[in-house]
Amino acid sequence: MRDLLPILKTLNYSRTAPSLFVLQIALTFMILVNAAYMALHKHSLLSRPSGLDEQHTFYVLTNLTSEATARAADIDQDLLAIRNLPGVTSASVTSGVPLTGWGRLLEIATQADSEYDTFSGYYGGDNSLLDTMGLELVAGEGFSQTPLVAETDGFRVATEIIITRALAQALYPDDWRQVVGQTIYINKRPQQVRGVVKTLQAAWSFWVVVEHSVLAPVIETSEYVYYLVRTEQGQQAEAMAQTVDYLMLRHGRKIEELQTFDQVKQHSYQAEYSASMTLLWVVVGLSLVTALGVFGQARFAVTRRRRQIGIRRALGAQKEHIVGYFMLENALLTALGIGLGCIAAMLLNVQFSNWFELAVVPAEFLTIGGACMLLLGQAATLAPAFRAASVSPAITTRLGELR
Repeated sequence: MRDLLPILKTLNYSRTAPSLFVLQIALTFMILVNAAYMALHKHSLLSRPSGLDEQHTFYVLTNLTSEATARAADIDQDLLAIRNLPGVTSASVTSGVPLTGWGRLLEIATQADSEYDTFSGYYGGDNSLLDTMGLELVAGEGFSQTPLVAETDGFRVATEIIITRALAQALYPDDWRQVVGQTIYINKRPQQVRGVVKTLQAAWSFWVVVEHSVLAPVIETSEYVYYLVRTEQGQQAEAMAQTVDYLMLRHGRKIEELQTFDQVKQHSYQAEYSASMTLLWVVVGLSLVTALGVFGQARFAVTRRRRQIGIRRALGAQKEHIVGYFMLENALLTALGIGLGCIAAMLLNVQFSNWFELAVVPAEFLTIGGACMLLLGQAATLAPAFRAASVSPAITTRLGELR
């Protein structure tokens, strides 16, 4: 640290280049921290559990060709046949499929005469829907009644429901388990909560309350119906083919959609994945540009101070002292830039929080980012610092005399 005072004097003597360097570090740090945080935030969305057995589940959207009065019987017949197909472990009818972008939005309240407390997605189906989805019941119990039948909007006739833990926590933040057995109001209609499942996402991945979902034992008999199928390991492709073969045996049948849940999730999060990769490449590219800038600044400083370096070497300074001098100088300038960058990054993040509903960058993220920036600066300065240490005292002195 004995070089600290000479470094400060040198920087004070020539302020323009160090000031520009500090501003470069501050600006780069501000952008890098926010870009990296946004990239990680986007990437974390991809790994959120949907609640389903994602690797072994597919769905098919098909039409019901019979009259409205006979559709419930057709659904039972279809489910019985699909469940008996080789490789199929469970099959259910459902009013929608998570993350497909098509579903129903409900208003949820704990009091009959109050405004809604939050929103939720909705899934109606038979009593095997929880098993087909692969949902984990964390409180209460499953459905007790025989599924009701409605042509559409099954939540209007449901009397008992199962909700997700995220929705329970939103309604009863002090103790979410007490929601079991309570009556809550779905679009102003009273319904009893029989159980709570760990996770089930709604139909829209971008929704701020995507973890809020309601399940009801109601079979909807509209013209089109979703069949959700869960298969054994390695049997999904065969089960899908046989399901389609069975459904197409009936005259007038059409297959509107047929997808594995892996495909559904990939399509739903395509925008987040693209944004995440773009931001990561921005971080990588900007880091490389910053490293080149630091390298250039350090090399320029070495070239400009060859006489000074030669004098120090002639006075007995060892090579490691010269290396340490330039490394310390870079560390000081980089640390100052990081400090200014932290302030700028937090101010920018506040704006991003307002615009994109992002959480505030945590302090440890800024700390880690600052440490990475400091290490990047040290790595980029290492080569010029060793170049400075290799300067011969005699040659440098002669060059100074010629000048």
